[in-house]
Amino acid sequence: MICPFCGENNDKVLDSRASFSGYGIRRRRECLSCGQRFSTLEQIEGLEPTVVKKDGSRQPYSESKILRSLAVACSKRPVTPEQMNAIAGEAYDLVNNSYKHEITSNEIGELIMERLKTLDKVAYVRFASVYKDFTNPELFAEEVKKISDESGK
Repeated sequence: MICPFCGENNDKVLDSRASFSGYGIRRRRECLSCGQRFSTLEQIEGLEPTVVKKDGSRQPYSESKILRSLAVACSKRPVTPEQMNAIAGEAYDLVNNSYKHEITSNEIGELIMERLKTLDKVAYVRFASVYKDFTNPELFAEEVKKISDESGK
């Protein structure tokens, strides 16, 4: 493994464990040349499912895209990175436990919205506004009213 700090290919593995999702191995390494430590993630190639988008296009599943969208939705909200990672982990588990080669973006989006709704209403509305592709302010206002009514019960 090439050290990201010095570029040398001389390291030792300090620790190995299953990744957060359980579908990979996280290794903690130390460069024997410069002494810096870094982590690597090994995953099985070719098993990542395909996400079928709303327009019918297909893309490889990307947990980093989910984390980016959660970061935007949860920006300046009292949602911790651990909570966002947990939601992304649940989405990853949904994808991998479905034992299908393809999953719709709809299934993933619904799971994320369900989790955000219980975690933070503002983050939920932010995520839903992009996910549901609100085309006018009235649709956005309806969603806010719906979530307000549910909170009041």
